[in-house]
Amino acid sequence: MYKIRTLATLLASSACCFAAPALAADNPEIVVTATGIEQDIRDTGTAISVIDTADIIDQQIISIADILQELPGVSVTQSGGLGSQASVRIRGAESDQTLVLINGIRVNDPSSPDGAFDFGNLLAGNIERVEVLRGASGVTWGSQAVGGVVNITTKRPTEDLALYAQGEYGAHDTVRLVSNASGKIGPLGLSIGGGYARTDGISAFSRGTEPDGYRQYSASGQVEVDLTDAIRFEASGYYADSRIDNDSVFPPFSSDDSQFSLAKEIYGNAAIEARAFDGRFQNRFAFSISDINRDIINPFFTSLPRGRTERFEYRGDFALIEQLRFVFGAETEDSRYENSGVTDSTGIDSVFFQTVFKPLDGLALTAGVRHDDHEDFGGNTSLAGNIVYRAGEDGPTIRASYAEGFRAPSLIDLDDRPFGFGTPNLLPETAKSYEIGIEQSFIAKAVQLSVILFQRDTDNQIAFAACPVAPDPTPEVCTNGSRPFGTTLNIERNRTNGVEAILSIAPVERLRIDANYTWLDTANRSTGANFSNELARRPASSLYLNASYQTAFGLKLGADMQMVGDSFDDLANSRRIDGYILAGARANIPVTDAFEVFGRIDNLLDVTYETATDFGSPGRSAYVGARARF
Repeated sequence: MYKIRTLATLLASSACCFAAPALAADNPEIVVTATGIEQDIRDTGTAISVIDTADIIDQQIISIADILQELPGVSVTQSGGLGSQASVRIRGAESDQTLVLINGIRVNDPSSPDGAFDFGNLLAGNIERVEVLRGASGVTWGSQAVGGVVNITTKRPTEDLALYAQGEYGAHDTVRLVSNASGKIGPLGLSIGGGYARTDGISAFSRGTEPDGYRQYSASGQVEVDLTDAIRFEASGYYADSRIDNDSVFPPFSSDDSQFSLAKEIYGNAAIEARAFDGRFQNRFAFSISDINRDIINPFFTSLPRGRTERFEYRGDFALIEQLRFVFGAETEDSRYENSGVTDSTGIDSVFFQTVFKPLDGLALTAGVRHDDHEDFGGNTSLAGNIVYRAGEDGPTIRASYAEGFRAPSLIDLDDRPFGFGTPNLLPETAKSYEIGIEQSFIAKAVQLSVILFQRDTDNQIAFAACPVAPDPTPEVCTNGSRPFGTTLNIERNRTNGVEAILSIAPVERLRIDANYTWLDTANRSTGANFSNELARRPASSLYLNASYQTAFGLKLGADMQMVGDSFDDLANSRRIDGYILAGARANIPVTDAFEVFGRIDNLLDVTYETATDFGSPGRSAYVGARARF
């Protein structure tokens, strides 16, 4: 592993000299994740990555988790093959500190052990856009936006009628079908799509012998109705019905197993948008619901967790003058959990205010405050501020930000039933996040560089610890016999420092090379046996390289490589996860203007690797497919 780390460091040094965000486009990139409203990405002082439909199609992505792990500062832990549980960590934060939105709906699962979102079931078929904000964003998004925010949008209505269909087949008898239709008739816009995926899979247990399969049916839709010139109604829905076979993976007692899990996810929202004062005052009133039902079937037990979140919100956006903009709102949320006759619920009410001030061309300042009033833990106030300065069209862009984050313990974290995993007296997590970065373009914007330094300090972070090796002092629930497997507890304090470097090069019109490198230093700063240990499942370094070339007759070729450094799988740093190198190749060629064929090979070198102890991962895998657009 020393050679892998050394090679990654050398390549990263090169990337730091040429790293940059996506190459500049004629039209500005508009994002909504920075402040919750549409905003030119050049006016934001926070780090945001954007994945659009073109990226998903070009890289032939099946799962959103697959493309998220290519981003700077993002790592993914997956417990097996396609469809298995996938956890996303941003800048070393825990997966439950990543807030996930689908069409503006908060979809973190209150019935999961830590309130995190499982990316394993989120396939890419009808996803139009993903924005990833790296760093705390408590003012804009409230609880759980400690490490970052993943904001996902399904395909929206198009101006003209558009039809899309795709089919794919490959390794492990994998089949995937995707379709979508969209368009507008007068004031009505509609987009509706569906998907199907199945695979024989691989063994979830890395040394297992029987494959664990996966199957999913999914559907999504959006509707827009212009009621008047100033009032619009919007609604969206997302549905997924999944089944995944899995094994009993609990080191050192992991083994093949015949257990499986079922999941039905329903996400929906409805909103009214109203504009006044020639569009300078925009208002959005919305209601959303997230409903997740899971069945975990084991030869020895059955668990039926049910999670539901309902949310009302108002968001206002008032441009007082061209240079001064106010963003404000109020939210109320109720979440409920049920399993095996045990029910629990909680709620949180929030108000927030932000201002965006642009006193000079190229200079933008954003500041805000938010107060969350949690039913169980009382109030929490978050602050944030950032600045961005662009020194002309060819000069550097400098960004700096400070933000605070907050996460209340999930309902499962607090579940104190005998032989459960919760601890009833947990404290909420709080975090302070700092970053500063610079971007610069060279050679008529053919080369662009971005380097970002960041730090986050977290207090009372909630983590799971196996009771036999629980930290000092050992919690009472570990000594009285009620927690034979482990428990949740607060880590008093931890700190994460890091560097992100991003590169984009377009030496000629048809060739593009992208690279990013992340160096991460995590430290448990709590007193006890684990003091100064690295946080679990946070690789110290990661490097991603991607190249694509399009020939004059339309053939598009691509290749990518991912290098991930060593990490540990537990708080005690007793189980090491070796680093690895993955490579892939892909190609697609149009047959007609409306029809193209494609193919790819993942894990080209057939590397055996783990992202978590005892969990399997796919070997070399080949896929072919075709897509049509009308």
